[in-house]
Parts: sequence; structure tokens; C-alpha cells
Amino acid sequence: MTSPSPARRLRIAALVDLPRSAEAGGHVKYWERVAAAAAEADLGDFPFDLTVYFSGERGEEALAPHVRLRHLKPVFSTARLKFIPYVPAHSDLASYHRRLARDLTAHDLIHTTDAYFAFAKTAERVARDRGMPLTSSFHTDTPAYARIFTRQTIERVFRRLPWLRRKLIDELRLDERQGAKMAHLLQRHLRAAAHVFFTRDEDRALAAQILGAQRVSRLRIGVDKLLFGPHRREQEALRRDYAVPQDRTIALFVGRLDVGKNVPILVESAQRAIAAGAPLHLVVAGLGPMRTELAERLAGHISLPGFVSPAELGRLYASVDFVALPSEVEIGGMAVAEAIAAGAPMLLARKASSAGVFEHNEAIRPVEGGAEAWATALEEMARSEALREKMRRAALDYGARRLASWADVLREDLTPGWRAALARASG
Repeated sequence: MTSPSPARRLRIAALVDLPRSAEAGGHVKYWERVAAAAAEADLGDFPFDLTVYFSGERGEEALAPHVRLRHLKPVFSTARLKFIPYVPAHSDLASYHRRLARDLTAHDLIHTTDAYFAFAKTAERVARDRGMPLTSSFHTDTPAYARIFTRQTIERVFRRLPWLRRKLIDELRLDERQGAKMAHLLQRHLRAAAHVFFTRDEDRALAAQILGAQRVSRLRIGVDKLLFGPHRREQEALRRDYAVPQDRTIALFVGRLDVGKNVPILVESAQRAIAAGAPLHLVVAGLGPMRTELAERLAGHISLPGFVSPAELGRLYASVDFVALPSEVEIGGMAVAEAIAAGAPMLLARKASSAGVFEHNEAIRPVEGGAEAWATALEEMARSEALREKMRRAALDYGARRLASWADVLREDLTPGWRAALARASG
């Protein structure tokens, strides 16, 4: 007598409409780490077959028999829009991706990680036409970024026509209209979802208003505590490697060097703090169009290593005196979780959501907007070792008690939500 064949594992397609690279941002890295956790997971804890789709031409990368990364060439990438002076990460602007649509028919559930581009639009259509459950998660505040970069594009393209620039921004408000368009697309996409995962409270409120609270659940940010922890601290070696004088307090910025990350405020506030006599030295880990300006305006008080590997980033977080992240449009942020795990005190923009995501954390000091407030905060942190040590202890305590691993995120956040969506569809 033959034994019965094992039940087929339900297939999930997670869609990330961005290219993979070593320099890719947190949205891409989040799903790379989820996939790695799924490949290592006990099959009882993770009962699915997972394919994570990215934009690109790298083919397929198998992480385990039940986990793979697949890359699909974009139909119409923003890389083809040569008139746009700068795009933080290229996406596919097509309304339908035929190859992806064919692939998705072999899955039981589709998970989107944005609401705006070709992958998400194709997922909506396939899910509707085939009656498949669709789930989604928030990773990037695209409406806010749309406003910021639309304004920047107008200012650069029409820099020699100030009257037209003023008309497009002040009268026609094209930047605000683009942000509103993205917000409308987000709401439409959420209405198509069976379940939504949130990180920020404002995203929870929006999704619950559309779907009801029972179809919304939290999605945390995981941390690899082997890479990011106080055991990585090597401050003297860091001073040597980055040419930081012994009498300087070391501040770290991590991210793209552009207006979206509020780097203009970082430059201006650091200049003011240094001019006031603060013993401040910045280590800036990242790439972007403002690199030259940073080097020129903070000469003698800045190290610019460019892209750094995750292993080196772990050493940086553990070894610097504090981290400064002035971006006002973050959704949680992997940098915040990794810095806390390493014991790094943090200055964060009050308008950003990260301070709320890591609530009641004395390792984080929210800073009001503007260069004056940031200069004051930078100067105070640079001068007060006692304040930094108090915040470091708070970070280590919070990290030990509250931060999730990527296995926790997969097992306790994503898996229950996906199961609930599948059960609702079958019911």
C-alpha cells in the first residue's frame, strides 16, 4: 500500500517592484531578509512556498526548495525618463506586466509591498479576475516622496525660468497634486486587499478605516543581532579607519544623500553646531547627489565612506557616539532598529514615524524640524557624554526586551496574516 503524498504547500508571491543591489534601500533589504528567514525556518512554522519578485534581469535565485528570489525585467522603468534629474530607486511605470501575470496564476496568495507601480497594478487585476486573496504591507511613504521629488524636479528643470517654476509650485501646486494622486492609488489598492500589515499607527488607522480592524495587523522590523549588537563595538579602530580625531564626538548618518532623507538640514545644522564649537565629526554612510556638497561644506569634520556592507554597518552603529537621522518621511526604518540593537543613541525627526514605532524608548530623542533645532540637538549630544551613556543603556535594554528577529517577524507577523487571508478566501 502506498503512503499518501504530502499536501501541496500553499504558494505565496511577494512583489517588490524595485531592483536588487548591494546599495538598495530598506524596502528591498526587508524582503531579502524575510526570504532568508523563510529559507531557514522550520517547515512546521512556515508552511508556505514563497517566491519574492524583484525588478531586474538576474533570473532566479533559489534559497531553499520552498523559497526563491525571482527577477522580472521592467516593462517601462523610470530609468528611461532621462529628463528627471534624480530618482532614488527606479520602478516600473507600466499598468500591466504580462510575464508577472502569467506567473501569479500559479500562486494561492499575492502579497504586494506598494500600491503604485506595475507589480501592484498587475496583482490587483490578477487577484480580481481569478478570485485570489491579495495582502499588502506598508514600506515607503510614497505620497510624501512624490511631493518632495516632484518639487525638486520642477525646481531643477525650470531653474532658469523662475516665473514658470513659481507657477507650477505655488499656483498649480503640482507637487501636492502628485502626492494626492499617490494617496488615492494607495486607498484604492487597500480596498482590493483581504489583509493589510502596518508598521506606523497612521497606516493602521487608514487600513482599518477601509477594511475594518480585524483585517489589519502589525508588521515589525526584524534585526539580525549577530550583525547588530554591542559586541561589535570598536571605537578606537573606527577612529583610526575613518581618520576621526580623538577629541571629536562621532555622529553617524545612514541613508541616501538626497533631499528625501532631509540631508540639506543635516548639512546646515552640522555646520552651525561646529561653528558654535561643538566637537562634532560626522560619518556619513550612503550614496547620492549631495555627497560633494557634504564633503565641501563639512570639510575636516566628515568621513564619507559611501556604501558600506552590513557587517561594517554593524560595527559603525556599535562604535559611534550617536546616530542622527533627520528624514521626516520614514515608515519605521531598519536603520533605527539596527542602531537600537547596537546600543546607539539616536536623534530622529519628530515628524518621522520611527519614534512612534519604537514607542517610549529613551534611546531616541525626537527633534523638531529645521536647522536651528537640529543644530541645538547635535551640539547637546556632542558635548554631553552623560546624556549619551544614559541613552545607550536605554537602547540596549530596549533591544534586548523588545526587538524582533527576522524569524519572529516571519512566524508571528506575516504567517498569521497570510493564513487569515487564505482562510477568509476559502470561506
